[in-house]
Amino acid sequence: MTNQHYIKILLSCVAIFIFSIQVLAQESVWASMFGGGMKAIEQEDYKEAERFFRLSITEAGRFDIQENPKAIGMMSDSLSGLAAALRGQKRLSDAEAILRKQLQLLEMSVGESDADYSATLNNLGLLLSEQQKFKEAEEIHRKAITLREKYDEVPRRNLAVSLSNLAKVYFDQSYYPEAESLYERANEISSTIPIADLTAEDVVHRLGVENNLASIYLNQKKYKLAELKYKHIIFLAEKFLGKTTPVLREYLENYAKLLRTVKRPVEAKKLETRVGLLKKNTQ
Repeated sequence: MTNQHYIKILLSCVAIFIFSIQVLAQESVWASMFGGGMKAIEQEDYKEAERFFRLSITEAGRFDIQENPKAIGMMSDSLSGLAAALRGQKRLSDAEAILRKQLQLLEMSVGESDADYSATLNNLGLLLSEQQKFKEAEEIHRKAITLREKYDEVPRRNLAVSLSNLAKVYFDQSYYPEAESLYERANEISSTIPIADLTAEDVVHRLGVENNLASIYLNQKKYKLAELKYKHIIFLAEKFLGKTTPVLREYLENYAKLLRTVKRPVEAKKLETRVGLLKKNTQ
Protein backbone atom coordinates (compact mmCIF):
# COMPACT_ATOMS: atom_id res chain seq x y z
CA MET A 1 0.00 0.00 0.00
CA THR A 2 1.44 3.36 -1.00
CA ASN A 3 1.59 6.26 1.41
CA GLN A 4 -0.81 8.22 -0.80
CA HIS A 5 -3.36 5.39 -0.76
CA TYR A 6 -2.97 5.02 3.01
CA ILE A 7 -3.52 8.76 3.53
CA LYS A 8 -6.71 8.62 1.42
CA ILE A 9 -8.08 5.80 3.55
CA LEU A 10 -7.10 7.61 6.75
CA LEU A 11 -8.78 10.83 5.61
CA SER A 12 -11.89 8.88 4.68
CA CYS A 13 -12.02 7.34 8.16
CA VAL A 14 -11.52 10.75 9.76
CA ALA A 15 -14.35 12.18 7.64
CA ILE A 16 -16.67 9.37 8.75
CA PHE A 17 -15.66 9.91 12.36
CA ILE A 18 -16.31 13.66 12.15
CA PHE A 19 -19.67 13.02 10.46
CA SER A 20 -20.61 10.61 13.25
CA ILE A 21 -19.75 13.22 15.90
CA GLN A 22 -21.87 15.80 14.07
CA VAL A 23 -24.81 13.41 13.89
CA LEU A 24 -24.54 12.59 17.58
CA ALA A 25 -24.38 16.30 18.41
CA GLN A 26 -27.50 16.97 16.33
CA GLU A 27 -29.31 14.06 17.96
CA SER A 28 -28.37 15.45 21.37
CA VAL A 29 -29.86 18.84 20.48
CA TRP A 30 -33.03 17.17 19.20
CA ALA A 31 -33.31 15.06 22.37
CA SER A 32 -32.96 18.20 24.50
CA MET A 33 -35.72 20.01 22.59
CA PHE A 34 -38.01 16.98 22.56
CA GLY A 35 -37.39 16.30 26.25
CA GLY A 36 -38.24 19.91 27.05
CA GLY A 37 -41.52 19.53 25.21
CA MET A 38 -42.42 16.34 27.07
CA LYS A 39 -41.63 17.95 30.42
CA ALA A 40 -43.82 20.95 29.55
CA ILE A 41 -46.65 18.57 28.58
CA GLU A 42 -46.40 16.87 31.99
CA GLN A 43 -46.58 20.31 33.62
CA GLU A 44 -49.56 21.21 31.40
CA ASP A 45 -47.64 24.20 30.03
CA TYR A 46 -48.85 23.59 26.51
CA LYS A 47 -47.64 26.87 25.02
CA GLU A 48 -44.09 26.12 26.16
CA ALA A 49 -44.47 22.55 24.93
CA GLU A 50 -45.44 23.88 21.50
CA ARG A 51 -42.28 26.00 21.41
CA PHE A 52 -40.03 23.06 22.27
CA PHE A 53 -41.70 20.67 19.83
CA ARG A 54 -41.43 23.18 16.97
CA LEU A 55 -37.72 23.44 17.75
CA SER A 56 -37.40 19.65 17.78
CA ILE A 57 -39.14 19.51 14.39
CA THR A 58 -36.58 21.97 13.04
CA GLU A 59 -33.74 19.83 14.42
CA ALA A 60 -35.23 16.61 13.05
CA GLY A 61 -35.51 18.29 9.64
CA ARG A 62 -31.73 18.78 9.56
CA PHE A 63 -31.12 15.05 9.23
CA ASP A 64 -30.77 13.23 5.94
CA ILE A 65 -33.23 10.34 6.06
CA GLN A 66 -30.96 8.24 3.86
CA GLU A 67 -27.99 8.69 6.19
CA ASN A 68 -29.72 8.55 9.57
CA PRO A 69 -32.37 5.82 10.07
CA LYS A 70 -33.55 7.57 13.25
CA ALA A 71 -34.61 10.71 11.37
CA ILE A 72 -38.13 9.52 10.51
CA GLY A 73 -38.87 8.47 14.07
CA MET A 74 -37.53 11.75 15.43
CA MET A 75 -39.72 13.78 13.07
CA SER A 76 -42.76 11.59 13.75
CA ASP A 77 -42.34 11.86 17.52
CA SER A 78 -41.91 15.63 17.25
CA LEU A 79 -45.09 15.99 15.19
CA SER A 80 -46.98 13.82 17.66
CA GLY A 81 -45.76 15.98 20.54
CA LEU A 82 -46.72 19.17 18.74
CA ALA A 83 -50.22 17.82 18.10
CA ALA A 84 -50.56 17.04 21.82
CA ALA A 85 -49.42 20.57 22.72
CA LEU A 86 -51.93 22.12 20.33
CA ARG A 87 -54.67 19.85 21.60
CA GLY A 88 -53.87 20.96 25.14
CA GLN A 89 -54.45 24.55 23.99
CA LYS A 90 -57.83 23.52 22.47
CA ARG A 91 -56.48 24.29 18.99
CA LEU A 92 -58.06 21.14 17.67
CA SER A 93 -58.09 21.93 13.95
CA ASP A 94 -54.37 22.83 14.10
CA ALA A 95 -53.63 19.59 15.95
CA GLU A 96 -55.62 17.66 13.36
CA ALA A 97 -53.54 19.14 10.54
CA ILE A 98 -50.32 18.10 12.30
CA LEU A 99 -51.53 14.54 12.82
CA ARG A 100 -52.48 14.27 9.15
CA LYS A 101 -48.96 15.46 8.28
CA GLN A 102 -47.53 12.79 10.59
CA LEU A 103 -49.69 10.13 8.94
CA GLN A 104 -48.46 11.20 5.51
CA LEU A 105 -44.84 10.99 6.69
CA LEU A 106 -45.32 7.49 8.11
CA GLU A 107 -47.26 6.27 5.09
CA MET A 108 -44.48 7.38 2.74
CA SER A 109 -41.68 5.95 4.90
CA VAL A 110 -42.48 2.99 7.16
CA GLY A 111 -45.90 2.08 5.78
CA GLU A 112 -49.25 1.11 7.31
CA SER A 113 -47.89 -2.03 9.00
CA ASP A 114 -45.82 0.06 11.42
CA ALA A 115 -47.27 0.39 14.92
CA ASP A 116 -46.71 4.17 14.89
CA TYR A 117 -49.03 4.48 11.89
CA SER A 118 -52.00 2.84 13.62
CA ALA A 119 -51.19 4.77 16.82
CA THR A 120 -51.37 8.02 14.85
CA LEU A 121 -54.66 6.93 13.31
CA ASN A 122 -55.92 6.31 16.83
CA ASN A 123 -54.87 9.81 17.96
CA LEU A 124 -56.48 11.39 14.89
CA GLY A 125 -59.72 9.52 15.55
CA LEU A 126 -59.82 10.82 19.12
CA LEU A 127 -59.22 14.36 17.90
CA LEU A 128 -62.00 14.10 15.33
CA SER A 129 -64.37 12.85 18.03
CA GLU A 130 -63.52 15.85 20.19
CA GLN A 131 -64.61 18.04 17.28
CA GLN A 132 -67.78 15.94 16.92
CA LYS A 133 -66.71 14.86 13.44
CA PHE A 134 -68.17 11.47 14.21
CA LYS A 135 -68.38 10.11 10.66
CA GLU A 136 -64.72 10.81 9.97
CA ALA A 137 -63.76 9.54 13.44
CA GLU A 138 -65.60 6.28 12.77
CA GLU A 139 -63.77 5.78 9.46
CA ILE A 140 -60.37 6.48 11.02
CA HIS A 141 -60.95 4.16 14.00
CA ARG A 142 -62.19 1.40 11.71
CA LYS A 143 -59.01 1.68 9.67
CA ALA A 144 -56.94 1.50 12.87
CA ILE A 145 -58.90 -1.58 13.95
CA THR A 146 -58.32 -3.27 10.59
CA LEU A 147 -54.57 -2.68 10.84
CA ARG A 148 -54.36 -3.72 14.48
CA GLU A 149 -56.35 -6.88 13.83
CA LYS A 150 -53.66 -7.72 11.28
CA TYR A 151 -50.49 -6.49 12.97
CA ASP A 152 -51.05 -5.98 16.71
CA GLU A 153 -49.11 -8.58 18.67
CA VAL A 154 -50.40 -10.65 21.57
CA PRO A 155 -51.90 -9.66 24.01
CA ARG A 156 -53.41 -7.23 21.44
CA ARG A 157 -53.91 -4.41 23.93
CA ASN A 158 -53.70 -1.82 21.13
CA LEU A 159 -56.58 -3.50 19.32
CA ALA A 160 -58.62 -3.32 22.52
CA VAL A 161 -57.93 0.42 22.73
CA SER A 162 -59.06 1.00 19.15
CA LEU A 163 -62.24 -1.01 19.69
CA SER A 164 -63.11 1.00 22.79
CA ASN A 165 -62.40 4.28 21.00
CA LEU A 166 -64.77 3.37 18.19
CA ALA A 167 -67.30 2.34 20.83
CA LYS A 168 -66.98 5.81 22.37
CA VAL A 169 -67.85 7.36 19.00
CA TYR A 170 -71.13 5.42 19.04
CA PHE A 171 -71.69 6.02 22.76
CA ASP A 172 -71.41 9.79 22.29
CA GLN A 173 -74.14 9.59 19.65
CA SER A 174 -76.35 7.39 21.88
CA TYR A 175 -75.95 4.39 19.59
CA TYR A 176 -75.85 2.10 22.59
CA PRO A 177 -76.18 -1.40 21.02
CA GLU A 178 -73.26 -0.70 18.64
CA ALA A 179 -71.18 0.75 21.47
CA GLU A 180 -71.98 -2.16 23.79
CA SER A 181 -70.85 -4.74 21.25
CA LEU A 182 -67.50 -3.02 20.71
CA TYR A 183 -66.91 -2.44 24.42
CA GLU A 184 -67.59 -6.13 25.05
CA ARG A 185 -64.99 -7.08 22.42
CA ALA A 186 -62.46 -4.70 23.96
CA ASN A 187 -63.19 -6.01 27.44
CA GLU A 188 -62.80 -9.62 26.30
CA ILE A 189 -59.30 -8.86 25.00
CA SER A 190 -58.30 -6.85 28.09
CA SER A 191 -59.51 -9.57 30.46
CA THR A 192 -57.23 -12.16 28.83
CA ILE A 193 -54.00 -10.21 29.45
CA PRO A 194 -51.98 -12.25 31.99
CA ILE A 195 -51.60 -10.56 35.38
CA ALA A 196 -47.82 -10.69 35.03
CA ASP A 197 -48.08 -8.64 31.82
CA LEU A 198 -50.60 -6.08 33.08
CA THR A 199 -49.55 -2.45 33.07
CA ALA A 200 -51.20 0.42 34.94
CA GLU A 201 -52.53 1.62 31.58
CA ASP A 202 -54.11 -1.79 30.95
CA VAL A 203 -55.94 -1.63 34.28
CA VAL A 204 -57.15 1.95 33.79
CA HIS A 205 -58.30 1.15 30.27
CA ARG A 206 -60.27 -1.89 31.38
CA LEU A 207 -61.89 0.04 34.23
CA GLY A 208 -62.91 2.75 31.76
CA VAL A 209 -64.42 0.21 29.37
CA GLU A 210 -66.41 -1.49 32.12
CA ASN A 211 -67.56 1.88 33.47
CA ASN A 212 -68.85 2.84 30.03
CA LEU A 213 -70.66 -0.50 29.77
CA ALA A 214 -72.32 0.24 33.11
CA SER A 215 -73.37 3.65 31.74
CA ILE A 216 -74.91 1.97 28.71
CA TYR A 217 -76.90 -0.36 30.97
CA LEU A 218 -78.08 2.65 32.99
CA ASN A 219 -79.23 4.48 29.88
CA GLN A 220 -81.17 1.37 28.88
CA LYS A 221 -82.54 1.05 32.45
CA LYS A 222 -80.88 -2.34 32.87
CA TYR A 223 -80.20 -1.60 36.52
CA LYS A 224 -79.26 -5.11 37.65
CA LEU A 225 -76.63 -5.41 34.94
CA ALA A 226 -75.32 -1.95 35.78
CA GLU A 227 -75.05 -2.85 39.47
CA LEU A 228 -73.15 -6.04 38.73
CA LYS A 229 -70.79 -4.09 36.52
CA TYR A 230 -70.14 -1.39 39.15
CA LYS A 231 -69.41 -4.04 41.77
CA HIS A 232 -66.94 -5.69 39.41
CA ILE A 233 -65.28 -2.36 38.57
CA ILE A 234 -64.78 -1.55 42.24
CA PHE A 235 -63.39 -5.04 42.86
CA LEU A 236 -60.87 -4.66 40.01
CA ALA A 237 -59.83 -1.17 41.12
CA GLU A 238 -59.23 -2.32 44.69
CA LYS A 239 -57.39 -5.44 43.56
CA PHE A 240 -54.96 -3.77 41.16
CA LEU A 241 -54.78 -0.17 42.37
CA GLY A 242 -55.55 -0.47 46.10
CA LYS A 243 -58.50 0.46 48.30
CA THR A 244 -57.39 4.07 48.69
CA THR A 245 -56.72 4.89 45.04
CA PRO A 246 -58.37 8.17 43.93
CA VAL A 247 -59.63 6.32 40.84
CA LEU A 248 -62.23 4.64 43.05
CA ARG A 249 -64.06 7.90 43.69
CA GLU A 250 -65.69 8.06 40.27
CA TYR A 251 -66.87 4.45 40.38
CA LEU A 252 -68.18 4.68 43.94
CA GLU A 253 -70.04 7.88 43.06
CA ASN A 254 -71.58 6.25 39.98
CA TYR A 255 -72.65 3.21 41.97
CA ALA A 256 -74.16 5.46 44.66
CA LYS A 257 -76.17 7.33 42.03
CA LEU A 258 -77.49 4.02 40.73
CA LEU A 259 -78.53 2.96 44.22
CA ARG A 260 -80.41 6.22 44.72
CA THR A 261 -82.10 5.74 41.35
CA VAL A 262 -83.42 2.35 42.46
CA LYS A 263 -84.48 3.74 45.86
CA ARG A 264 -81.77 2.22 48.05
CA PRO A 265 -80.58 5.35 49.91
CA VAL A 266 -79.04 3.58 52.93
CA GLU A 267 -76.57 1.67 50.75
CA ALA A 268 -75.93 4.78 48.66
CA LYS A 269 -75.10 6.76 51.80
CA LYS A 270 -72.41 4.26 52.81
CA LEU A 271 -70.72 4.64 49.43
CA GLU A 272 -70.98 8.42 49.57
CA THR A 273 -69.34 8.41 53.00
CA ARG A 274 -66.46 6.39 51.59
CA VAL A 275 -66.14 8.86 48.70
CA GLY A 276 -65.89 11.68 51.24
CA LEU A 277 -63.06 9.89 53.05
CA LEU A 278 -61.18 9.35 49.79
CA LYS A 279 -61.52 13.02 48.92
CA LYS A 280 -60.23 13.98 52.37
CA ASN A 281 -57.24 11.66 52.05
CA THR A 282 -56.24 13.06 48.66
CA GLN A 283 -56.40 16.73 49.65
